[in-house]
Amino acid sequence: MNLPNALTFDPVRFPGLAENEEWPPEVFNFTSPWLNDPGLAFERGTAGEIIFVRRYAQLRLVLDIDTAHSALDISPSSRDFRLLRLIPSALRLVESVTPQDPVPPVLRGEPLPPPEEHHVYAATTALVAAMERGSGSAGAYLDALRRTAPGMGMFEAAAASCISQGGFGLERIAGLAKSLQRLARAHAEVLAAHAAQPDYPGMERMVVATTRVLVRDSGWSGDLLAHALRQIGPLVSMPRETSEMLRGAAIVMLDGDGALGAAAHLVGRQAAVRDRLTELAVFWRRLAAAWASVHPQLTDRREIDGLSRNILRRLSLKGLYAQL
Repeated sequence: MNLPNALTFDPVRFPGLAENEEWPPEVFNFTSPWLNDPGLAFERGTAGEIIFVRRYAQLRLVLDIDTAHSALDISPSSRDFRLLRLIPSALRLVESVTPQDPVPPVLRGEPLPPPEEHHVYAATTALVAAMERGSGSAGAYLDALRRTAPGMGMFEAAAASCISQGGFGLERIAGLAKSLQRLARAHAEVLAAHAAQPDYPGMERMVVATTRVLVRDSGWSGDLLAHALRQIGPLVSMPRETSEMLRGAAIVMLDGDGALGAAAHLVGRQAAVRDRLTELAVFWRRLAAAWASVHPQLTDRREIDGLSRNILRRLSLKGLYAQL
């Protein structure tokens, strides 16, 4: 797929930044004293909401991130406001954010880290389940996998069990185990790349909120910017829908081709899904975080215009959203 270099394509500027100010910063160094308490943390709730936690008092306050600045007495034009709006994006990459925590390196443009243990666990579990659905009568190797704890080493452990107890030939079973291990790792990388996608829902909400404000304002409702936002609204969900489509395609692959017989082929196809998810995230991560920094009533209209142009340019990259 012929795509421009994502790192140099159409640079995105965060609203309210001073000239030459680097953003995101290296750490969540709020200036407000009440946001620098070491007993404070931000976490993500089960429904995706942001939870403001004061650990020592065991208090948990659910916040709507779009209005949290009011509850926390933070000015919409301040640096603390922009830091607060980075929290949802950071919580897609880490379990919690406390004052002075480093901003996740991925948000600062660094490469995605290796899959975490829960991605590996989910990938190996999904692969064994797919093998069970497609295997017909279960063989000795599949029986051994069922008795082995999920994880990247389970395939070799099950192979060793088959060799020592079932009399299987070393070369054949070891080759199968290695192929399945590579496939499980490739699928874990897909799951990790999907989990690290930008905060698309937050961007979509802010586009809708900003459009609503402009359309209701008689001074702006007929403006070209308001017209552009009306056009963007139905299309801005495309990156989120693409990421879900890609993840679904990776899962279907495990069933469709029969993992036992096509593991080597599937590794390449899973890698293609991972690469597309990574490209999608690199093109949209900074833009999604920048839209989160918009205040619909107060952000300069020229900055909203710039972000709208960023969206349209990224949506024009048709190959980024095509079926594999």
